[in-house]
Amino acid sequence: MVNTKLEEQLKNCQSLLPDQLSDIARSKLNETYQIIRETDNSISPIQRKIDVSRTFNKWWVSTAAASILGVTLIASGFVSPVMADALKQIPVLGQIYSLWGENNGDPGVQQAEDFITNVNQSVTHGNVTMNIPTLLFDGTRILMNITTPGNTLASEPNSPPSDANKGAIDANKFEVLYKGQPLIWSYEHMDGETASSIMVQVTSTYYEPSTTTQTIQFPEQFDLTVNVPLKGYDVPFQFVVPVTRSTPVTVLTSEETKHHDNINLQNSKLEITPITTQLSVEYKTKPGQSVEEMLASIPSKYKGANGGVIALQYDIVDEHGVQLKPIGAHPLSESYNVLFEPFKTLPRTVTIKPYLIVSEGQAPAGAKGLVELKNMVKEYIPELETVLSVQ
Repeated sequence: MVNTKLEEQLKNCQSLLPDQLSDIARSKLNETYQIIRETDNSISPIQRKIDVSRTFNKWWVSTAAASILGVTLIASGFVSPVMADALKQIPVLGQIYSLWGENNGDPGVQQAEDFITNVNQSVTHGNVTMNIPTLLFDGTRILMNITTPGNTLASEPNSPPSDANKGAIDANKFEVLYKGQPLIWSYEHMDGETASSIMVQVTSTYYEPSTTTQTIQFPEQFDLTVNVPLKGYDVPFQFVVPVTRSTPVTVLTSEETKHHDNINLQNSKLEITPITTQLSVEYKTKPGQSVEEMLASIPSKYKGANGGVIALQYDIVDEHGVQLKPIGAHPLSESYNVLFEPFKTLPRTVTIKPYLIVSEGQAPAGAKGLVELKNMVKEYIPELETVLSVQ
């Protein structure tokens, strides 16, 4: 039986292909359309109900084909807004778009569709196939989605590890490596109760040694090793993923050092992309001064609970007073990067405003994504402010 709805969706996408698409690309895409049709037609409604394993295998072929179709078009730059809307209606592709779209709480990820890159790597252990279909690298952070169709990556609370949690991610052993160096990462489940997909964020920060942080400058292109361990499996799902920066970037630099209360602060670089705004912070020592001597000379109100770090936070504001929200927490050390949401439009000037938290705020009830904390009391340090001009 022909799936008329699927057929209509595929024909709609075909009609929207651009004239400048090469014959080879058009041929490959037509082959992919046919795989999706044949896979769907080969599974009867009764088989879908009673032959779970066989149906899953065929569904995975269709999933992979659909992923290749959509991601190839997206990554090649041939997707118009009209075609993007059509692709979102096709099963599986809609899920990929939703991971990068408005359902994600990260403002940068919400508008990432124009910049995602096709990876389409798969690894199978036993009856679980793990896939990294797409990623995004804007020069400051790496975002990738990892999927295991038919498998639950989330651990169920209070269930035995050998039972309901088999196939869940073992977060204690999850690692992302750049040239053998483990990087700091975080992930979030993106598809509700099924929990078969996660969005992973990787930053340029690593621990060296284990209690302090260092940052690296990513090149334009490099390979990233991703090891994803699942409970109940002896070996991790390992990927070596090629990463290429896919966004424009505006880089503002400053050699100016601000001085106040024995703090020597240099906001050395601000990187602005359509996905992220990244601030590079560095606390400078005087000639011949050690880090320990610098910290000992600074009043206690600027330091963390253990007195071993400078606990300044930062606001970034444009010439219109628009303030960016931070993305997650950031490490505290002598030098580090702070991530913020992207600017909606490129500003003319940017003011970096250091502050101390006098009183912690609270997130609004039911809030999701990046939010402003209510009732937070800040003490700004105007002597340490830096103003950068965008040329």
